[in-house]
Amino acid sequence: MSGARLSAWRAAEAIAAEGLASEAADAVPEAAPSSDPAPRARTPLPPAAWEAVAEALPDDVERLLFDADSIDPFRLDARLRAAVRALQRIDFQTGRLLRLVGELRLHRAFGFASLPDYVRERLSCSARKTRALVALDRRLAELPMLAAADRDGRLSYARALGLLPVIHADNEAAWVARAQEVTVRRLGDLVDWALEAGATEPPPAEATLVLPPLDEVQMCARGCDAEVRFEGPASVVALFRTAVGAFTPRGAPAWEGLERLLLHVTAEWERRPRHRDPIFERDGWRCAVPACTARTSLHDHHLLYRSRGGENTRDNRVAICAAHHLNGIHRFRIRVAGIAPHDLTWEVGFRQGRPPLLRTHGDRYLDA
Repeated sequence: MSGARLSAWRAAEAIAAEGLASEAADAVPEAAPSSDPAPRARTPLPPAAWEAVAEALPDDVERLLFDADSIDPFRLDARLRAAVRALQRIDFQTGRLLRLVGELRLHRAFGFASLPDYVRERLSCSARKTRALVALDRRLAELPMLAAADRDGRLSYARALGLLPVIHADNEAAWVARAQEVTVRRLGDLVDWALEAGATEPPPAEATLVLPPLDEVQMCARGCDAEVRFEGPASVVALFRTAVGAFTPRGAPAWEGLERLLLHVTAEWERRPRHRDPIFERDGWRCAVPACTARTSLHDHHLLYRSRGGENTRDNRVAICAAHHLNGIHRFRIRVAGIAPHDLTWEVGFRQGRPPLLRTHGDRYLDA
C-alpha cells in the first residue's frame, strides 16, 4: 500500500497502527505462556570437513589490479567478476572452517564464550553472515551438486542459501542449473512461487508465476515454535505487542492474535483504492530493469517513444525506477525492446557496435 519497500519495523508499525485504529480490537488479555523451543539436533561433520584446513585458497587476485586505473570499463568489469568468483570460493571455505570451529567448540580455547563473539572480535566478520555460511555448509553435505557449484564459485553463497527451502536430492540438478541462468531477483521469485504452490521443480524458464487458488493448495501444518523478530524503536515494539494482544482472544495463544491482526489489516488494505497507474501494479511495484530491486521513484516508460509513433497501450509501457530511466535509458546505456511485461529483451551496458555488458530476456540471462 505504501508503494515502497519498507523496513521490518516500519511494516510492523503500519500493521499495528491499522489494527489499533479498528473497532475489531478487543481488550488486551493476559499473555499466554510460550513453551521453550526444542533443541536442534547437531548435523554430523562430513568426512571432507578437515580438507578445508589444508586446501589452498584461490589464486592471488592482486594481479587483477594491474593497470586498473586506465583500462576499459568493461575489462575492469571482467576483472571484478573474476575477483568476486574468488571471494565466492573463499566463502565456501570460510563456511566449512567456521563450522569446524563451532562443532569442536574451538572458540572457547581462544577465550571466547561463543562463536559469534569469536568471528566478530577475531575475524571482523558479521554474526549474520557467519550463521548463513554455517547453515549452508550443514546442508551441502547432502547436496553434492550445490556444494560443487558453491565451491567452484559458480553460485554465490546468497544464491545457494536462497535455494535451501526448496532444494533436495531429487530436484537438485534442476534448481542449481536454474540458479545460474537467472538473476538473484528472479531466483527469489521462483523459490517463493515453489513454496506457495507446493511445487518441487522450478517452473519453465520464462513462465508467468501464477499461484493456484487457495482452496487448491495442499498445505501441511507441523507443530513448531516460532517468534516474530525485528529491530526498531522501543515505541514501535511496544505498539506491535499491544496490537497483537488486542486481537488475541482471552486465554488463547499469542499466535492466534497475530493471525487475526494480519487478516484484519490485509482485508482493510485490499478494500482501499490502489495507485491509479496500472503499470506499476502490473509490474509488482518494482523496477523492471534486470536485477534492480527499487520500489520507489518509479517512472512509466514507453518502450517505443511516443515521438517515434509508440502507442500508449499497456504492452508498450513498463515500470522503471528514476535512476535507470534517466541515467540508463535516456543516456543510451540501457536498451529495452519487446512487448511488456513478459517479452522484453534488455541490454545493459549498451555500446554502439560492440556487445553490451549483459543481455537478458526478462530476468533470464542471454549469451552476449
